Amino acid sequence: MNDATQNLKSILANSSLFGMLDERQLDEVVGHTTSMRVDAHLSVVNQGDPPEGTFWVVYGQVKVVLYTKQGSEKTLEILGRNTCFGLGEMLLERPHLACVKTTIDSMLLHTDRDVMLQVAKENFVFARELMTCVGRQFYGLVRDIESYSQTAKQRLVGYLLRQSQNETSDYIELVANKSLIASRLSLTPETLSRLFHDLVEERLISISGRRIRILDYEKMSSLLA
Repeated sequence: MNDATQNLKSILANSSLFGMLDERQLDEVVGHTTSMRVDAHLSVVNQGDPPEGTFWVVYGQVKVVLYTKQGSEKTLEILGRNTCFGLGEMLLERPHLACVKTTIDSMLLHTDRDVMLQVAKENFVFARELMTCVGRQFYGLVRDIESYSQTAKQRLVGYLLRQSQNETSDYIELVANKSLIASRLSLTPETLSRLFHDLVEERLISISGRRIRILDYEKMSSLLA
């Protein structure tokens, strides 16, 4: 096994998606996985592409977007390291409905559909992880639909509180620029900037560059009631 293959195997073995596989299954996956380094702002998946497998983000960031007939862009999801995409399309054998683009230089892995399904037949824990990933995506979709009835301020507050759950300190590091986050929340960049200003004025948050500190979790949560 050469160094590149050994490195790929190590990455997969330490991922949450493939980490439960035994040695033989892991070797099978390695043999059907392609590593790719993609520069920022390049397309990885286009609308209508066939579902040939699943992608795993080793490092970097991608955005899942839809384009209107007028050419405007709606960001459905922003995905960072240790996340996957293309799983639902692969399982349903349906063409991709959305486009996926890198937002920064990224390293991605693509694993072929056939080996994913074969290993899922053999390994229940792996199959359960696939179901968990799909369930998480469905839950996020329902949450987004629910947010359509919320005010712009509530959508931002909800987003910040969810992000804070992933942090070990009181600080949140914004995962993307404000323009991309605005698109994710169905806001204009101007509206997002105004809302950030309002939350600072109300002494609910403080901002330093991309770092945001929530100063009053109780009051922030009450805005969603």
